[in-house]
Amino acid sequence: MKKIITPASIIIFFWGLLLLVTSELYPDYTRYYLYLSIALIIPFMTANLVRQKREDKINGTVQLQSSMYSILISAVILGVLFFIIYRLN
Repeated sequence: MKKIITPASIIIFFWGLLLLVTSELYPDYTRYYLYLSIALIIPFMTANLVRQKREDKINGTVQLQSSMYSILISAVILGVLFFIIYRLN
């Protein structure tokens, strides 16, 4: 059975909680908090993709390919939702 409560999920939970508090108490700083979030996530994503590529070479699996497809599908869905919402306003 897969563990649900991991250190990474706890960190993400508290990061989101801090975002809610920041946006409620200091709405002017929410944009900068999100910029900081993006700047911190990109190195972790890159390191994870490099690790998956290394594991794929060793084990002969396709986890990196499935991860990339997942990211692409998510980006397309977000783009479609953006244009739908943009057209409604």
